[in-house]
Amino acid sequence: MGNEVLEFANKIGATDLKEIFEGTEYRSLFKRRNYFMLKDDIFLVIKISRNNIRPFWGFGEKFFDLFNKLTRNKGNYYFVALESDKSGWVFSKKEILDSISDRSLSYSVSQKQYKINNYNLRHHKKFTSVRSFLDLIGVQDETAS
Repeated sequence: MGNEVLEFANKIGATDLKEIFEGTEYRSLFKRRNYFMLKDDIFLVIKISRNNIRPFWGFGEKFFDLFNKLTRNKGNYYFVALESDKSGWVFSKKEILDSISDRSLSYSVSQKQYKINNYNLRHHKKFTSVRSFLDLIGVQDETAS
């Protein structure tokens, strides 16, 4: 993981879930700094692809299950596929669930994760700035640029 994830999270004002779940059963899940909370009930999975030829982003099954559990009654989660510290694509919980249901999102049994590939991107929301990301997920922030 590069600094782009942390830079993006900082720019949007997200808090690392490692801090939020300090002292709980969930803390040990968050070994990498890819999982954040924005506002009170918006969870974010923020990843960046390190493969420039065939970019892909993985969403581990245990995190998929956890975020579905945490947002069962309230809140939402988004998967953010970064291409830089200020641009990428965003997938809502509903879009992820629909893509799994219609089998357009592949699953790696050996790695126990869903894989978002280039062909998945054309159907989802692209953002080119922090402000456009926040607009896409319906969060107002006067300080974003």
